[in-house]
Amino acid sequence: MNVKKTLGLGVVSAALGLTLVGGGTFAYFSSTSTTSASFNNGTLSLKSDPSVIVNLSNLKPGDSILRDFKLKNDGTLNIPKVILRTSSLITDAQGDNGSHNFKDDIIVTFLVNKDKKESPLLVISLADLENQSPDLVARGIVGAILGGEKSGIKAGTSDNLTIQFAFKETLQPQNYYQGDTLALTLNFEANQEAGSLK
Repeated sequence: MNVKKTLGLGVVSAALGLTLVGGGTFAYFSSTSTTSASFNNGTLSLKSDPSVIVNLSNLKPGDSILRDFKLKNDGTLNIPKVILRTSSLITDAQGDNGSHNFKDDIIVTFLVNKDKKESPLLVISLADLENQSPDLVARGIVGAILGGEKSGIKAGTSDNLTIQFAFKETLQPQNYYQGDTLALTLNFEANQEAGSLK
């Protein structure tokens, strides 16, 4: 082999060797950091205490019933509103009610929310109440003036309310209601506050 060829082969071999050595031993500084996230959902838990507010028999026109009850927020999230949805079922014992509706003659009065210092909250016939969805934990002008709590129920607290049911006395015979029964369901519906940027 001539010197040029031998020298050329040597240079190529050296370059190939440097490439392999350099590729296998490339070094650099590095740093890594790891972070984690945890999500714990809040709970929304509304309870009424007592669970049965009224259980009556032998009701007659002119009778009224006064009851205290609590709406308790046992969850971890604040409740901005408690919407009341009412439904009832009448059993006409004698089948003689005709055009008379027992729901029209039961007057429901939410007398006071002691925590909001609101009174009276609502006076309405049971028939009309079934068509409305009032917020029972809203503070109005009176409550604001008297220093009542803000609207809603904070987590871990309760609102104390007084309700009255009255069988309206019409000063006319109401014999068609004798023996009738009325099953009433008060459904207190709570929803969460609007989400916020954390």
